[in-house]
Amino acid sequence: MGSSRLPFIAAQEDMFPKFVALIQVKNGTPIVGLSTMGTLATFWVWPIDIGGLIKYVGFLSWAWWGMCFFAVPLLRYTMPGHPRTFKVFLPVTGFAIMASLYLTIGQFVASPVPCLGWLAVVAAGVPIYYGFVDPDNTCRTWMAWLLSKLSKLLKAEL
Repeated sequence: MGSSRLPFIAAQEDMFPKFVALIQVKNGTPIVGLSTMGTLATFWVWPIDIGGLIKYVGFLSWAWWGMCFFAVPLLRYTMPGHPRTFKVFLPVTGFAIMASLYLTIGQFVASPVPCLGWLAVVAAGVPIYYGFVDPDNTCRTWMAWLLSKLSKLLKAEL
């Protein structure tokens, strides 16, 4: 259910088609987001086994959650006067950081090659974000240069 919020928010931020941000009125559920994630998961699992998808989602989810957990004490000490909706007891975040480290490092040690592949897929999204989605157009010229070189290499037209 939590993963359905990702395409929902992406659609609100114009990174996905707008219809993905539709909410079911009675329950307030992002039903199109749920359907999108279900369809994508089915597409990803179709040629392989479900275990690969579970490992992929578990590894990357715990890596991102660990970074979010780490941000709590970091922001508390670097921005102490900043207003917060609520405060989390720091030992709870410490436990969450340790758990996420254990789960990500353990998965990486158990099977490093797939984890490196998953990290490469995530890293491939960085230039795509800065080239096409970034509202400040930080790397628009760099991405245009890269696309022109790639189109010349592939002998393709944009």
